[in-house]
Amino acid sequence: MPIDPRIRRVQLPIETPRTLLRLPNRGDVADLRRSFRDPRTASALGASLHSTQERRDPSRMVRRTLQEYARGEHLSLSVIGRESGRCIGRAGLRGLDWKWKKVESLSYWMDPRYWDQGLTTEASWFLCREAFQRLGMRRISSSALEGNAASLAVLRKLGFVQEGRERQAVVVKGRAMDMVLFGLFRKELVPWKSLACAPAPPS
Repeated sequence: MPIDPRIRRVQLPIETPRTLLRLPNRGDVADLRRSFRDPRTASALGASLHSTQERRDPSRMVRRTLQEYARGEHLSLSVIGRESGRCIGRAGLRGLDWKWKKVESLSYWMDPRYWDQGLTTEASWFLCREAFQRLGMRRISSSALEGNAASLAVLRKLGFVQEGRERQAVVVKGRAMDMVLFGLFRKELVPWKSLACAPAPPS
């Protein structure tokens, strides 16, 4: 399948101080499957784009991701730990609107074994930078479940501005919950050196 040349402006892998962001491959499947089996992951992904079938068989997700990338629709990447070489999560720019130069949603999740280390913020910051600098986007949207304090914190650390909420948009364990809506423009992205998680960038 030919690849949309616009999305190829992002040179992969994207190097961050502690991770590599690259397209998924079959080598990620075992790590993804193990993460999806963790009940903490299931709770964090309550409102995610991953179907039940993909959580049971992550190879489906890998195939879909590569097809969406080739069509220039989404840039969804595996987060690879530099030290371990293992897939420790996912981060992506979902819904690339080339006409209006905006991203429908910054999305991310991390294996629970790597929570509370600033890795989600790190990977997301570099993705936002690529969206503005390489892809020429002018706006990135995102959202987080009202009860997901960690996800809300990531967006606020990056400089996202809360713009509203989608009331009772998601049902989690029988409870209707709001989605908090955010937006980010290029000038609002917090400088890397200002982030608490920010080690020196790769040379």
